[in-house]
Amino acid sequence: MQTNKSKLPNIVVIMILTLITAVFWISFGVYRAFSEDTPVAVPEEVITPLTPKLDSQTLEKMKTRIYP
Repeated sequence: MQTNKSKLPNIVVIMILTLITAVFWISFGVYRAFSEDTPVAVPEEVITPLTPKLDSQTLEKMKTRIYP
């Protein structure tokens, strides 16, 4: 007695495995992109502290320019 099993062609099996591989590859790439810390490069002029000195002459000039 012969059993007649329906068997998928080899090309279909290869295509299914390729699709599964591509889906995993893309999902791992997206996961790595979101979970990876990126170093932040801040320019030196932004990092330097501000001086708390106010220019009183400029403040007086500004007071005279404000209209009541």
